[in-house]
Amino acid sequence: MLISIRQLLQSPIARKLTLSIVIFSSLITLVTTAYQLVSDYQNDVSRIDRVFSNIEAVNLEVLAASLWVIDEHLIDTQLRGLSQLPDINYISIRDDSNQEWHFGEYKNTAVIEKKYPLIYTNNENIPVGTLIVQADLNVIYDRLYNKTILILLSNAIKTFLVAGFILFLVWFNVTKHLRHLSKYCDDISLDHNFTPLDFNRKPQHDEFSLVADAVNTMQRQIRGSYQALRQSKVDLQHALEDRDRLLLLERSYKDELTRQVKEQTKELEQSLQMLKRTQQVLIEKEKMAALGGLVSGVAHEINTPIGICLTAASSQLSHIEELIKLIHSDDATLEQINEILEQYQQSSQLIVSNITRASYLIQQFKSIAAEQSHEQNTTFNLSHQLRDITDSTLMIFSPQEVEITISIDEQLQLNSNASLLSQAITNVVSNAFSHAFKDVTQAKIHINVVTEPESIHIEIQNNGAAIPNDIVEHIFEPFFTTARHKGGVGLGLAAAFNAVAQLKGNISYVPISPLGGPMFVISVPRLPTA
Repeated sequence: MLISIRQLLQSPIARKLTLSIVIFSSLITLVTTAYQLVSDYQNDVSRIDRVFSNIEAVNLEVLAASLWVIDEHLIDTQLRGLSQLPDINYISIRDDSNQEWHFGEYKNTAVIEKKYPLIYTNNENIPVGTLIVQADLNVIYDRLYNKTILILLSNAIKTFLVAGFILFLVWFNVTKHLRHLSKYCDDISLDHNFTPLDFNRKPQHDEFSLVADAVNTMQRQIRGSYQALRQSKVDLQHALEDRDRLLLLERSYKDELTRQVKEQTKELEQSLQMLKRTQQVLIEKEKMAALGGLVSGVAHEINTPIGICLTAASSQLSHIEELIKLIHSDDATLEQINEILEQYQQSSQLIVSNITRASYLIQQFKSIAAEQSHEQNTTFNLSHQLRDITDSTLMIFSPQEVEITISIDEQLQLNSNASLLSQAITNVVSNAFSHAFKDVTQAKIHINVVTEPESIHIEIQNNGAAIPNDIVEHIFEPFFTTARHKGGVGLGLAAAFNAVAQLKGNISYVPISPLGGPMFVISVPRLPTA
């Protein structure tokens, strides 16, 4: 029994339960005691008020009559009788001449005091004095204090007994079995024989019987799994032995295969050397063919304006000779001189325009050459750059009317090569002006800028005609054009492609755009702004 009590007192559950019971019982006791004391105090005060009411109703007239005749013996007898009333500690009568009769001790604190005027009635009301009555509250306080001590002491004893009985029940029905369960779980070992959990009590169906069934079932399952694991370990060992034999067999196969592979590799290396030599010859032929086509295109494009310039210059020489002869002749007229000068002026204009065209061709050809730009990257406002490009393009192609709109964050800053990016965008927009709006009444171009964390995509859309499929695969090739008869040289999109490549970006063609026509998408990396 002593061991059980010691275990009970050492149990955390028991200590928490005891503290909870004591605190709750103490709160209930304090509340009920306070309520009872307040009720008793109100009852005592009500009793004193009833005594005062009885004095006022019964004794005032008698005392007034005694005071009227100044019967001191009767006054003393009446005061002594009133002082015997419950809780009355002091009573006094004072007449109108300040003569006083009193009984008891007058107090200033812890009292209830009433003053009543004494009026003698004889055909008229005549004031004869004053009655003062005091009721002592200390008696009530002492009685309430003693009662409080008794209530608290009795409730403390009752709480102790109830808490002790509850703790004993908890220990007997719960804690003892929990300790037994804890000790049983500590002693569980898969190396020992299975012993079912038993709480050593009468058979009954409650939570502990369910716990015992669950623990016993869990042990059986664990032991079954442990046996299966041991068997799996044995099987795994056998499998490892089989694997070792297979590895030996595989190693012999690999050695044989390696030998065969080496032989085949030597043959393939010889074939590869032959293929490389053949490939080198083909590459050289392809380079020469491409270079020939490129040089032929450049020569053809530049030869035309230079030939025109040569013809115009020769014409100018003949015009000058005619002019000299005409000036030295005696019958020269102003009209003849003006006619020769106008022809000379036309030849000069033809020379200037074709030289300008040749210079433009050379600049365009330089723009598609590798490593054309060595400018440093700068940070610029992309919105302002796009608007400058569109304004200049509209001015160049005036009076052709095209509505150009731009969707972009006005505050977007881009760190890149502004010249290369402007060249690419200008060439794509100019290509749309030149080729897209042949049969379109209301031409539109929309530039939409899509930003991503690491790149920027510039979508140049239009509502014109799409490029035929057989032409799309050649649109970025130098000198490829479908408008050579109109003066086109086929360097616009090739220059745009080369500029975007130097920006480490890419340009792609989309047949259908949200605007209805084709779309070119220029994608460039988004470098950190300075």
